[in-house]
Amino acid sequence: MRYDAVFLDVDGTLLWVDLDVEGYVEDLSPYAGNGGITVERATRPVWGSFRRHIRENIEHRTEETFARFRRRNAERTAGELGIKAPTEVLTEVAERRISFNPYPEAEPVLEELEALGVPLYVVSNWDIELEKVLEGLGWMRFFNGIVASAIFGVEKPRREIYDEALRVAGVPAGRAVMVGNDPVSDVRGASEAGVDAVFVDRKGGEAPEAAFIVSDLRGLPGIVRG
Repeated sequence: MRYDAVFLDVDGTLLWVDLDVEGYVEDLSPYAGNGGITVERATRPVWGSFRRHIRENIEHRTEETFARFRRRNAERTAGELGIKAPTEVLTEVAERRISFNPYPEAEPVLEELEALGVPLYVVSNWDIELEKVLEGLGWMRFFNGIVASAIFGVEKPRREIYDEALRVAGVPAGRAVMVGNDPVSDVRGASEAGVDAVFVDRKGGEAPEAAFIVSDLRGLPGIVRG
């Protein structure tokens, strides 16, 4: 086996995240003044809320502060759209209208890697509920451990999160490989920590530091096997 541990990014690598803006509008139109809201009007604030979540979730490392952050974020988005609804309604709708969509090859590749016997670890810039998302997909069975930025307190591409992943996996840098779609966070960050990187190039990018480049995950088992 070429590697003794595989580190996997999530968003853009194993799955993509989408927002159902139309559903958000449908759910909250009864609470909107001025004749309601439209998908066109809601799209920018709703996606802005999601990007804010990505930027700021690392600051909220406990369930209490994270729940507060979610409530404030939902209220801010609703305020931008003139929606007046109970906070619990806003939060529930915002959460329900996010979807996590596995790439078609993701689960078969995870199964193939599992059959190889190589330990798999998630290393992702994600909030404290990453394990909940993976459980919802039925994927926790594949992973020996999770290193989520909001729990550890450091985001990729910083070396510390890769050092933590190596510590959790119990392997030296030269025996692990990072798999991800971001040329900086996944590829450069791993490379600077001494970890080989597989660049999952789904959109046509460049990652000169990558040890391997694949268009999707199907080539990964062969790389790991060596």
